[in-house]
Amino acid sequence: MAVSNERRLLEPWQDPKAPPYLRIDRVTKTFGDLYAVDDVSLNIFKGEFFSLLGSSGCGKSTLLRLLAGFEYPTSGRIYIDGVDVTDVPPYARPVNMMFQSYALFPHMTVEQNVEFGLKQDRVAKKERQERVGEMLDLLKIMELRKRRPDQLSGGQRQRVALARSLARHPKLLLLDEPLGALDKRLRESTQFELVNLQERLGITFVTVTHDQEEAMTMSTRIAVMDAGQIMQVDTPTAIYEFPNCRLTAEFIGSVNLFEGKVMEREGDQVLIEARHGGILRMRSLHPHPLGTPVTVAIRPEKMRLSDGPAEDGVNRLSGVVEDIAYLGDVSIYRIRANGGQLVEMTLTNIQPRTEQALTWEQDVSVEWSPTSGVVLTE
Repeated sequence: MAVSNERRLLEPWQDPKAPPYLRIDRVTKTFGDLYAVDDVSLNIFKGEFFSLLGSSGCGKSTLLRLLAGFEYPTSGRIYIDGVDVTDVPPYARPVNMMFQSYALFPHMTVEQNVEFGLKQDRVAKKERQERVGEMLDLLKIMELRKRRPDQLSGGQRQRVALARSLARHPKLLLLDEPLGALDKRLRESTQFELVNLQERLGITFVTVTHDQEEAMTMSTRIAVMDAGQIMQVDTPTAIYEFPNCRLTAEFIGSVNLFEGKVMEREGDQVLIEARHGGILRMRSLHPHPLGTPVTVAIRPEKMRLSDGPAEDGVNRLSGVVEDIAYLGDVSIYRIRANGGQLVEMTLTNIQPRTEQALTWEQDVSVEWSPTSGVVLTE
């Protein structure tokens, strides 16, 4: 019985028997000599909120356009719900796309904008009215139905564009930087609304973003892309805590990187001679031959002030506070280590205070545990 319960708790991407809802099979897209998407294979499961994350030019938007049918692969195949749609035109795919600009028709009312796709699909008038009403109510824009886009705020236009996309009941909804036009506060609140809406409707969402916080907040899983390739696919927690390469570690959040080489192994831990002159003891389940060049990635919040002696030791370094940023809930301290490396440490401001816990030019010693970071070879 226990085994059965464990199996029921498996996420679909952990279950080898679960069929993917969207399957991208070795897809490549070139523009002349440029590989915009380079031999990408990816499985996305029904009901996921999946994010393609990367910097500008990494290939994420091209991949989204390939899924929508606005571009066709140079090679490879795309399957939706088991059906090969590689050569199917956009209007014939069970897909809808919400553009970054929202692309609302300025001469139409909100109601007419939401209804437009249903008219194109020749849905009966009664059903059109029912679906439009359902979407306007769901997204809380019923009172705006007679307004035109130029009479709406950015957040309201975003809701109208989303209602129009959802009204057609797509199997797959593609979102291109959906929150990019919103201010910070509205963007943060809309992130949770989008997640709740997606869970209620059960539609598979695939979104493109360069905003790490947005991807971490909304996604069931994230694919980090660079130079047309997928570097890592995993849950937000796993990508943040266990990046598989230096690029992912640097792209997701802030990180301290210590370069060095393996000098000894003790059980599941390795001793690393760091370039800054200290010794690092880190847990690593991967075999690292002696002398292997490695990079240790440690998040700023994993570091803590040391009560021990100031001199450097294992998983400890000393230095001088060079910069301070007070953000309200946390304070960020940049410390120039005695070896010359700049290290970032984050402390939570648990108690109200009128002064920083540390001050500029203060001598400090920081330390971390062997399980606070990961050992990377790429």
